Amino acid sequence: MLRSLSVPVLLALAAVAGAQETPPPVYQQQKSSSAFHLDGVSRQEWTDEVTFMAKSRRLIRLKPRGEFNSKWLQIGLGGDFNYGSDHNTNPPAGTATLPLLRDNYKSRDARLDLAWVRLSPIHAFSVQAGRFAMPVRFTEMIWDRDLRPQGASATIDFGAVGPLQKLAVTGVYGRGSHIFPEGNAFELADRDTVWIGSATMTFSAGAKDRIELVGSFLKFDDLGFVDTRLRRQNTRRGGALVLPYEVLDLVVRYHGEGRVSTTMVADYSKNTAVDASNRGLWLAVVLGSVVTARGSLEYTYAQVDKDATLAAYTTDDFIWGTGWAGHRLDLGVRMSDRASSHVVGQLQRFKDSPIEADRDTYLKRVRVEVRFAY
Repeated sequence: MLRSLSVPVLLALAAVAGAQETPPPVYQQQKSSSAFHLDGVSRQEWTDEVTFMAKSRRLIRLKPRGEFNSKWLQIGLGGDFNYGSDHNTNPPAGTATLPLLRDNYKSRDARLDLAWVRLSPIHAFSVQAGRFAMPVRFTEMIWDRDLRPQGASATIDFGAVGPLQKLAVTGVYGRGSHIFPEGNAFELADRDTVWIGSATMTFSAGAKDRIELVGSFLKFDDLGFVDTRLRRQNTRRGGALVLPYEVLDLVVRYHGEGRVSTTMVADYSKNTAVDASNRGLWLAVVLGSVVTARGSLEYTYAQVDKDATLAAYTTDDFIWGTGWAGHRLDLGVRMSDRASSHVVGQLQRFKDSPIEADRDTYLKRVRVEVRFAY
């Protein structure tokens, strides 16, 4: 039975500094601006009993960041502060080591989250370096939204081209982009790498409706440096990853504005380097919005083979990543312009479990969250 949840009082922060005048013409020198933001979540979670997993746990996560913007230069710096009721990196009682890392974060931690510099010497081209937000619009099947590429990226945005509202290409190189194994900021030695090439096309589908296509190819290298506790469902021998991960990912998004805004997402991926257990499917639909309406309802279905992608970088919990299939329902209610409350229910099975009896056993998880962005 769900216990009562006590959600901490949300912090309030003001943000903003910058010019208030009407934006100058394109050919005039633009003024610089700076801003401070705070994103966060307060969460209570209940999960069916699973090995190495706390059945009930709480988490408060705060992500402050500051940004400076000028005509051709942008700089950002941000932190990630977690406090959870569990110690998710400590070994279970009676054992010397933790054999499996469930999460892509430490439950009690303060760390550098963002530190980047972006140059935009001309309107259509930008390059950035450091630790930055993922510039490619992946779903959680491929990339956990809280993990930051650490390296460099470049984007060419061609703008409107023929029937396209937008055409852009992006390249990303990252090294040591996961927070595990733990190390100092920008510690690049003995870390895994990822190469990403991506193209985005956006079409008009009506007055305010649009369709977005994102095609990407990811190549993960130096897999011997992936934290062995992040093995999750990927194929291993003697604890080491033995398969290559060269992933083709295709995402189609439709967004429509009517009486109720609607977003539909279909994501298909394939690890082209192997012949078996190499595909993933992610389908989602979102009705409404906690930003522009009173609430939202989001449904997701995912079925991801155990070697469809490198499991370490997928969604924030290993029971919703590679080797699993299931459903997720997220009911959101707008609390204010900056905050919303959510009840998230999940039902999933370990379809690629090495234990055959577990493959048709469904696990349940419920989360109650307050999310805010200032």
